[in-house]
Amino acid sequence: MIRLGRRVPGALGAAWAALFAASPAAGAEFPRLEQAIQLARDRAVVVAEAQAELGAADAQMAGAGASSIGNPSTDVQVDRGVGQSTAIQALTFTYLPVDVAGQRAKRVKEAERLVDWRKLGVADARAAATGDVVLAYGSVMIAAARIAETAAGEQAAREEAKYLTARLAAKATTVYEQKLAEAEIARWVQASAEARLALARQRAQLSELTGVLDFDLPAGGPDLSPPPLRRGWDDAAIAQIIDRVPALARLDAEKRYWDASVARYRRERVPPVSFELIAGRGALGETRLGGGALLTFPVTRRYQGEIARAEQGRAHAETRRTVYRTAIQARVRAAREALAAVRAARDELDKAGIPALQSAVTAATEAFKAGKIDLLRALLTRRDLSLARARRLDLLEEGWRAYAELAASAGELP
Repeated sequence: MIRLGRRVPGALGAAWAALFAASPAAGAEFPRLEQAIQLARDRAVVVAEAQAELGAADAQMAGAGASSIGNPSTDVQVDRGVGQSTAIQALTFTYLPVDVAGQRAKRVKEAERLVDWRKLGVADARAAATGDVVLAYGSVMIAAARIAETAAGEQAAREEAKYLTARLAAKATTVYEQKLAEAEIARWVQASAEARLALARQRAQLSELTGVLDFDLPAGGPDLSPPPLRRGWDDAAIAQIIDRVPALARLDAEKRYWDASVARYRRERVPPVSFELIAGRGALGETRLGGGALLTFPVTRRYQGEIARAEQGRAHAETRRTVYRTAIQARVRAAREALAAVRAARDELDKAGIPALQSAVTAATEAFKAGKIDLLRALLTRRDLSLARARRLDLLEEGWRAYAELAASAGELP
């Protein structure tokens, strides 16, 4: 590994090439971020569930729009006298219930508010899917970069172990240094396995969100940072965005639905009036016609449970909106600050930190080959460089997490 200190960039390029060669031949091309977002907004499980709820709400609208006139019913009564008169008398009582208090209008309004709620639920689900797929997308890119880093380190470690084995045979080094080189291979093998496990997990998450089972690995590049922000995210802009967050709009729609539900059941307290038509034959064979009305008095049962449930739902929606607004605003501000901190740290690492460590590795390599330091000190310098690169990837992953938080709040790329 020490002998390859000057060739690490080339080793990383070779590692990326090996990753592409190992990717499934039948896999789809790795999507652009915008394509992944569009796929998730159409195919994510949370979106499918929200669309199913919207379909059920549309079906409820069909029932709410039914006629205010209920189904007619007929009561047929036939009796025969006992004793002196054995004449047969037949009467029919036909009832036609009619909603006279405007119950149908209240039911339709309640159903409309439910449809509005579910539509905004779909919008909220798509916003959540947007944030999830942005995070998964960035995590796949970071995981692929980790594999490239560990593959390059493992390749370099193996070549160095081979070099030291040859030197040991020539009695130009010690068994201690040769075994240190072999142990370094094991460290890189373990790191590589961990990176591949992480990539498998993140690819599964991205596949679940986009509906694409197999796709190629992302192309490697020097900058794995999330895209730049498309808009300003100062406090004034955040306040405007928060008012349009899909999650809060959904809670507003839910409150309006419960309001309509309360109004509907209060109107339903007035039962339909059943108009009555009487027709038949009397005991003397005469035709008998009449009419009337059947009235029900809402004294004991007045939809108390349904009204209480709707009032509780309304209060719960109001409470959640207040809590959610504060939480979302706090998360958005934290994400904005996190993105700024990540970019500042990345710039410092790329400008000074990692180049300085690369120079230190080169110096350690030359010092080891000149016999001025032992192998362990050179390995520690190399590990410092690999740790700095790994921490840089950790920072970029946190940047993607913050970027995904902004995307979920805005419902689109921020």
